Amino acid sequence: MATGGTVQVDVAELGAKLESIVGPGRVSTSRAVCRAYSYSAFWGRTWLTVPDLVVVAATAEEVSQVLRVANEAGVPATPKGPVGQGGFGGPMKGGILLDLTPMDEITVDRKNMKVIAGAGGSFFRLAQELFKHRLMLPTSEYGPGPTVASSAIFPVNAFGKTRYGRNIDLVEGFEVVLPDGQIVRVGSMAYADSDFGPYYRYITGPDLVGLFTQSNGAFGIVTKVAYSCLRLPKCWAFHAYYWPLAQAETFAAVMTEATAMEIFDIHISDRWRFVGLEKAGLIPPLPNDCNFVAYLTVNAESPAELAAKEDVIHEMCRSRGGTYLPGAADHFYAEWPTVFAVVSQPMLVKLFNLTREASGATGMMICDSLNYPTSWFPQVYDKLMKTARKYGLWGEPNMIVYDGFPMKSLTICSQTWLFIDFYDRDWMRRVEAYRAEFREWFGARGGTHQSGVPPYPEYSWGNQPGAHDLLRRIKGLLDPNDILSPGTFEKRDWSR
Repeated sequence: MATGGTVQVDVAELGAKLESIVGPGRVSTSRAVCRAYSYSAFWGRTWLTVPDLVVVAATAEEVSQVLRVANEAGVPATPKGPVGQGGFGGPMKGGILLDLTPMDEITVDRKNMKVIAGAGGSFFRLAQELFKHRLMLPTSEYGPGPTVASSAIFPVNAFGKTRYGRNIDLVEGFEVVLPDGQIVRVGSMAYADSDFGPYYRYITGPDLVGLFTQSNGAFGIVTKVAYSCLRLPKCWAFHAYYWPLAQAETFAAVMTEATAMEIFDIHISDRWRFVGLEKAGLIPPLPNDCNFVAYLTVNAESPAELAAKEDVIHEMCRSRGGTYLPGAADHFYAEWPTVFAVVSQPMLVKLFNLTREASGATGMMICDSLNYPTSWFPQVYDKLMKTARKYGLWGEPNMIVYDGFPMKSLTICSQTWLFIDFYDRDWMRRVEAYRAEFREWFGARGGTHQSGVPPYPEYSWGNQPGAHDLLRRIKGLLDPNDILSPGTFEKRDWSR
C-alpha cells in the first residue's frame, strides 16, 4: 500500500487498470523510475515529491480515461513533459504522474499565421518549427525552457517575456481534459474542425481561454495549445544602455516610452547581474555609475527600416541620460546558449562556480516573481534594496539580482534571485525574513505574485478575496475530488 494524495490505494491494482488503458510498458511503479520523474534541472533546491505511478499517455482520449480512473481512486494526477533547465516538473502530492512527451505534434498554418502544438513537446522545438516557416512567437529567448502546455498555463521560470506580454498572454485556444475526463476545446480550438480552422480566440460567449491560463492545471489537463504567430523579421539589432541608481525615475520613463514603441523588446537588469561576469573577466569592467541596464531589441524587414528604428531608440535613451554599454545586449540575446539556459550557458556556469567559491553558496533561489505598474518601479526597487541591505543580503558576495520584463500594458514582471547555501540556517533565516518583510509591503500596495507553484504568499489572495472565492467555487464544481493540482488555491504563506 502507498499513499496516493490523501487516500490509501493498492498501487499494483491501480497500475494494472491504467496499463489496460495505455498499453503494456507505459506504466511504472518502480521507485527508481518514479523518483527520476520528480527530478528538477534547476540550480536551486529540487522538488522531491515522488509520484506513486508514472503513466505515459499518447492521446487526449488516454488522458481522459486515466482521469476517470484517478477520480474513482481519489488519487491526484499531474501532467509532465520533458524537463527544461529552469524549473521543476514533479507532482506536488504524489499519485499519478502523466508523461505527455509523446504528445508533441505540431501543425503550422503559415497562410493564417497560426500553430497548434501538442502539450508534451518542448517549446524550443515549437519555436524551431515556426522559424522554418518564417514565423515566430514573441518570447524573449528560445532556450530549453518549458513544455508547450506549461508555457501556456502558468508563468514559468527561465522563460522570459517581451513587450508583447507573457507567453500565457499569447495563447488563442486549448484542448483540455477536464477532471471528470470530458474533452473540451475552448477559444480558437473550438473552431479547429471547421472549414475556417482555429482562427479566433473568442467564441459566442465569455473568454474561456483565460480560465486555464495561470491555473497551475487545477481546472484541467491541457493536451493541445493554439497560438497566433508573428512573421519572423529578416533584420535584428541588439543594444544596451545604462543609468545610475539616482536616475530610477528617468529609467522608469524610458521603460514606459520603449514599451509604447514598435520595438520587439526591452529587458532590464541591475548591476549585480554583471559583477560576477566582470570579476571572471568575461565582460569588460562596468562603469562605476552603472546600476540599471536596459537591453533593447529591434527588428525589421529591411536594413533601412532597422537603421531607422535603431536611430529612434538611440535618441530615446541618450536624450534621457542613458549611456551606451557595448557588448552587453549581444551577450544577453544573440549568443547561444542564451542566459536563460542557466545550467548549460558557459558564462553562467563559470559565474556560479566563482560565486560559490566566494560566498559558499550551494544553489540559486528565486526569491519572488512579481507584477506591478511600470510607474512604481522606483519605489519597488528602492524597497527591495533597502530590505535586502537590512538583512545583509545586498551587494557582494550575495549579489541579489533584479531582473525585469517591461510589457506594453505598462506593467513589469520582475524576479529577484540570489545564490545561497540552503544548509546555512542563518543565511536561510535572513533570506526568509527579507522576503516576508518585502512581501508585506508589496502586497499592501496591491501587487501580484506571479509564480505558478503553490502555496502562494498570503497577499496573493488577500488583496483579491472576491476573485479567490470565485476560483475556489469553480474548482469545486469542476474537480470535486481535488485530483488536479491540489492545494493551488489554499491560503498559506510558504515563506513563513
